[in-house]
Amino acid sequence: MTNDLVLRRAVLDIRTSFIKFPHVKKILDAMDRLYAYRCLNEEPEHLTLLGESGVGKTTLLIRFRDDHPIIEHDELTEVPVLYVAIGPSPTPKALATAILRALGDPKCDIGKEVDLTYRLILLIKLCRVRLVIIDEANHLIDRGGEKTHHVAADWLKRLVDATRVSFVLAGIPRARRLLEKNDQLRSRFREVVEIDRFSVESESAELEFRGVLATFKREYLREVPALDISNATMARKFVFATDGRLRDIRRLLVRAVELAYRESQPRLTEGVLAEAFRRVIYPGAPDKRNPFHKSFNELPLVKTGEPFAPVER
Repeated sequence: MTNDLVLRRAVLDIRTSFIKFPHVKKILDAMDRLYAYRCLNEEPEHLTLLGESGVGKTTLLIRFRDDHPIIEHDELTEVPVLYVAIGPSPTPKALATAILRALGDPKCDIGKEVDLTYRLILLIKLCRVRLVIIDEANHLIDRGGEKTHHVAADWLKRLVDATRVSFVLAGIPRARRLLEKNDQLRSRFREVVEIDRFSVESESAELEFRGVLATFKREYLREVPALDISNATMARKFVFATDGRLRDIRRLLVRAVELAYRESQPRLTEGVLAEAFRRVIYPGAPDKRNPFHKSFNELPLVKTGEPFAPVER
């Protein structure tokens, strides 16, 4: 196999990989349970899914939707799983419009809030939706005051009750505040699953993360000459370099493979990883702040201007 083909295959595999890590399987099992639920004389079940940006929430949710594709019948279009990512500062009308658009309604933005909401409830039933996934739910409380947040939470609660299908609310951890604005909504979304970043803070966490890196090496770097990225030392360096976020692990490995294959004798080394880190994680990083450089001072990259500095809320 030519180097160019190995490169293209490895990059594609890393970018499109979907690995059923233990926490992924747990979440998929929970969503399967919601999907299988038939709401007759009982209230439907719901789930809140929380995790920092980059841990893989959206990839998992879209994968679940794609595993339950739209079915075209002669008399209707069936949408088993309805996924919608909402934008910033959504009003009830904007929310209704976004969900109607995801359902394919050509008149999704025509009418008053009450009319759009009524049509949304009707279409969810007509399209035989069994699970509604609302991603980026934190946008419901990112802006506006107390009254705005309460209105959004109350509208969502009424939608959940009227449709009688299961919902998944997904977002970064501050989305939890949405449930705090409305006790009735909180009572419907008591099941909360959190996706943590990978870490090496405990023996079990380290073993799990090393298993993740070993999977990448075995499944997606199998034809790429490379050092062992799953040993204890490298796992620690990867945690510093990516903050344990799956998106950044992928980004780092993709660029490292691309850089490795620019050499006459391609090999993924610590030097290549150090350069990839400077390219896609921390541009201009000094050596002492580069986890793959021998001068790294082993302090988390959370200072102002560094890639994982806390975001102001």
